[in-house]
Amino acid sequence: MTERAPKVALPVAGLFGAVSGAVVYYFLLPDWFPALATAATYAGASYFYLAFDIPLLGTHVKFTDRTDRVGYAVGLFGVSVGPLALSEYAGLSSSAVIGVVAWQLGLLAFLLLSATAAHRRS
Repeated sequence: MTERAPKVALPVAGLFGAVSGAVVYYFLLPDWFPALATAATYAGASYFYLAFDIPLLGTHVKFTDRTDRVGYAVGLFGVSVGPLALSEYAGLSSSAVIGVVAWQLGLLAFLLLSATAAHRRS
């Protein structure tokens, strides 16, 4: 990581967050609160992606034990289908469901990228 990378990454991440929040607001959930949450989540995720040059689709969590891998897979399945199940239960419209799923994808990216960045720093 170069000394300049965080200085460039922060404004670009802010721009990416603003764009993602605007897309959510104008096309999916016309409410400022979920749009702001989505914007902040994607800004944070993109900062770590840009500042630390972390592969987005690379492996971030590795388990060698088979039982651990199965537990991780089951947990990821639950995290993945949770918003869909909750949205159906609440009777949300399709655009609201897509907005919730878009936010959750950013949430997962943020958590994985920030944890990977923290491990690289130490």
